[in-house]
Amino acid sequence: MIALRAATSARVVVSRAPASMFVRHYAPDVRSEGATASSTSFHEREQAKESQYVRQREAEKLKEAKAKLAEAQAEVDKQQKVVDAQK
Repeated sequence: MIALRAATSARVVVSRAPASMFVRHYAPDVRSEGATASSTSFHEREQAKESQYVRQREAEKLKEAKAKLAEAQAEVDKQQKVVDAQK
């Protein structure tokens, strides 16, 4: 019952509010992408971070590939010893 009264009284307060209270006002000189995103220093920092991330990921992938190559080379050497022992 109390919740119903609170909801009803809230509706009454909202209906009495002036219409200009619900209008959103925008500044005419603000661009849609925002001031921060358009600044060159922000763009340069963002690009540097992305480049750093890409280099780091490539280094990790290269390290993994080298480890796989070393394992494969060890297996080849092992098999070569088996073949040489049979001759």
